[in-house]
Amino acid sequence: MPSSKYVWLSAALRNGGEVITASRRLSRELRQAYDADQLDRGREAWLTPPIWSWSDWLSRQLAAASEPLEIPVLLDSHSAELLWEQCLAQHIAEDLPGFTSLARQTFDSWQRLEEWRVSVAELTAAARSQDEQLFAATARDYARKLRANRWMDMGGKAAVVATLIASKRCLPPPSIVLAGFDRINPATAEVITAIEGQGCRAEKSPSPSLQKKPGLCAYVHLEAEMRAAGRWARERLDANPCAEIAIVVPALDADASGVARLVKEGLVPGWQFGGPKFAAAANVSYGRKLVEYPAVVVAMLVLRWIQHGLNSREVGVLLRSRCIACDDMGSRVRVESRLRRFPDRTWSPAVFQAHFAPREERADARTFMGCVATLAEMQDQIRHVASPGEWAERIDQLLAAVFWPGPATLDSDEFQLNNRWRELLNEFARLQIVAPTMNFGEAIRRLNAMASDVLYQPESGTGLVRVLGSLEAAGMEFDAVWISGLDASQWPAKANPTKFVSFALQRKHGMPDATPADTLSFARQVLGGLISSSNEPILSWVATRDDLELTPSGLLEEFTLESIQTEIDPGWFARSLIGQDEFHVETDTPPAIGDAEQVRGGAYTVQRQYVEPLSAFVLGRLGVRSLETIETGLSASVRGNIIHHALHNLYAHKPSQSEIAAWSNEDLINRVGSAVDMALAEQHRLGDELHRRLLGLERNRLLQLLQDFVAAECMREEFAVVDLEEKLDYSKFGVNLGLRVDRIDRLVDGEMLIIDYKTGLPKHFLNGSGDLTDLQLVVYAAAHGGPIGGLALLNVDSRSVQGKGAGAGGFGKHPVDDWPATLDAWRAEVDRSLQALAGGDVRVNLMMSVAESRPLAILSRKEELLRAN
Repeated sequence: MPSSKYVWLSAALRNGGEVITASRRLSRELRQAYDADQLDRGREAWLTPPIWSWSDWLSRQLAAASEPLEIPVLLDSHSAELLWEQCLAQHIAEDLPGFTSLARQTFDSWQRLEEWRVSVAELTAAARSQDEQLFAATARDYARKLRANRWMDMGGKAAVVATLIASKRCLPPPSIVLAGFDRINPATAEVITAIEGQGCRAEKSPSPSLQKKPGLCAYVHLEAEMRAAGRWARERLDANPCAEIAIVVPALDADASGVARLVKEGLVPGWQFGGPKFAAAANVSYGRKLVEYPAVVVAMLVLRWIQHGLNSREVGVLLRSRCIACDDMGSRVRVESRLRRFPDRTWSPAVFQAHFAPREERADARTFMGCVATLAEMQDQIRHVASPGEWAERIDQLLAAVFWPGPATLDSDEFQLNNRWRELLNEFARLQIVAPTMNFGEAIRRLNAMASDVLYQPESGTGLVRVLGSLEAAGMEFDAVWISGLDASQWPAKANPTKFVSFALQRKHGMPDATPADTLSFARQVLGGLISSSNEPILSWVATRDDLELTPSGLLEEFTLESIQTEIDPGWFARSLIGQDEFHVETDTPPAIGDAEQVRGGAYTVQRQYVEPLSAFVLGRLGVRSLETIETGLSASVRGNIIHHALHNLYAHKPSQSEIAAWSNEDLINRVGSAVDMALAEQHRLGDELHRRLLGLERNRLLQLLQDFVAAECMREEFAVVDLEEKLDYSKFGVNLGLRVDRIDRLVDGEMLIIDYKTGLPKHFLNGSGDLTDLQLVVYAAAHGGPIGGLALLNVDSRSVQGKGAGAGGFGKHPVDDWPATLDAWRAEVDRSLQALAGGDVRVNLMMSVAESRPLAILSRKEELLRAN
């Protein structure tokens, strides 16, 4: 059945006619509509229809003109903007904060002046303020350079084409139809006048006639409006699966992905569980900046790493990315885990490779380190100036050397992104027409700026529903359209007059938003075009946004609207699942520990089993680990490790208390200084200047801390250090644990005191009632097997050096009448925890605080369990 959309298109293309659109999006849309019409007519082949966007049509006229050598060379947008920046830099310093933004704004204003055919002379004469005079001076220099080099920019292309047509150096078609032009600027009008002067008929595409009055809906907030729009679209598709449905959203660029999610809540409820097709049900017209795509982020990081170092967070991004090196990530994750143990710093490729490469033997890590080595070698090959074309070729080689964009086969979207990146490199190479040479650093900065300018969206299926901005939809026709956001704050939109140009000059030339009347008139025209884009339009507005009360746009009063019942907001899909009896939570009991299974975490896993069994299973058996936060200075964990190493170094020769007490003050200072320096050695080796200064402060703190530690040790009962960081293997009930005991002392009666150092907030071995709170020491006692006289947690921190424990050794606040029996009872508690761990116990402790349970809250579903109980 022939389509009812674009009924004018076939007639416009007869007898050599051409269609010119305001955007490439509309030109693609019209070509697809023409192709569909040819298929409906039963044709198997046809000529590609002459449907072009305005910019492409102008380029075709330039290419077809006679005497092409006399035509100025066309600069692409990136080259023209760079030339503009060079001219602006003649008047203000490039290193001025905000220079790039200022250059962008002033260049946009220049392009609008060209569209409205405002001469530099008029601009200069009208300039009054310092900003206007700066802009006019830059414009004079820019225009002078264009003339001197016989260049033209994209804004000047229309004027050149108009001249060529008027002089009959290029021939227009017999007729043209302009589609999607909400506003005809003077430069476009000049071309139209020229082609009409050559006998070409030019007219605008007709607007469809409305067969149904638009209806108006009101909603409480944006979420309800978008969900309702999605549900409305679903109902229309249920009635006609082939229908072209559009939802128009003003200011879509502010949160395009958020709007798409809301629409899908009504369009395909439960889309989160439906796979890629459901996720693509709403096709949003607004793309993202090219520099925001992960593969491009990685490419820019690689190039910056060659130029200068990356910080730890940036190196971590490369380690986690599949866009470089090999696809296997196992060992690279371990490298990042080690990286996070160091304070944030700047890593050059050579320093990173020297520290991390020697310890890596697995293939994926070696491949990554090989890429890092390649980058280190290339640093010596970029210390020169070259043309943008040479740098583009070199950049392509650099990325290929690290296997970018990844070794895996690219899917359609990835393939298109890779092609767009290569197009960007070609555009970068063309910069040499205005910048013959540049160094590598400047090349990378310019390439990054260009990637930030490019809005990119891969071409894919149209989805079930299109989500468009109000300007993107210009000229399109739909079977049904929903126009949202029609409140007074958005229609008409906020005026955006041309910056750096006097208002008097803007009003004289009738430039956009020069007067409130122009803003209102343009909004009226755009809204009228959207309403007439379909025979079934729905209009909507919301009563509140960001806690502000809104009113419907006054523009709505100019249209005859039909009173309709408000489309129903379906609400959140997740809410519909509450209370449904057909849902069944599958019991998935973990298996018992196998014979060869090694439980991670040592004694602390038993402690976790004692406090919250689920955490023991997740961390001890599954081996889940939280990545350490990269800290600017020394993290708490790094400081703790340094203190542990320093304490080990101090007692490395296993002295007795009497020997410690006999140390002279000078001897003590020397021993403490040596112990601290050895503990800080690795940090010093990898530190930059700032890091070394921080280590100097830390050294001073540790010197005093260890002296306080020795003083506290001398106040204890007699002891002798027997073992430091002793490794023990302990197996019971099938649970195999690898243990490391910080320290074991021999007391005067020959029994052992097991000590565990703690360097953070003070921890207690027993609570205020004398009940056991920490099983770690008891696990060590069970694994040791010898006579144990006491257990102690020794808190070593700047706040205090204090031991808390039980039994002999001088650390027990709570006296124990029958120490052997008490220790046996605690060992029995360890046995019960080991048996539960071995059997697959994953209970959730509902009595834990929110802070304690937060790390595993999603896995444990603690809040759901609390509500259920």
